[in-house]
Amino acid sequence: MNLITIIKEGQNIEKGLKIHKKKITKLNLIKNIKNKLYYKKPSEIKRLKKIRKEYLILKKIKNLNNIN
Repeated sequence: MNLITIIKEGQNIEKGLKIHKKKITKLNLIKNIKNKLYYKKPSEIKRLKKIRKEYLILKKIKNLNNIN
């Protein structure tokens, strides 16, 4: 996949780099590359998702307790 960012004449290079970075993050390219660096077993992926879900639930409960 080609990711092309066109910089208009007179536009700052830094602005063009900022636009390019936004495109990359929008497409989740970096996250996908990091995930494909090595193989993860499906059971490991499920386990990590479960741990993440439990962590987020505990975090919400903690925030609700701090509000009250």
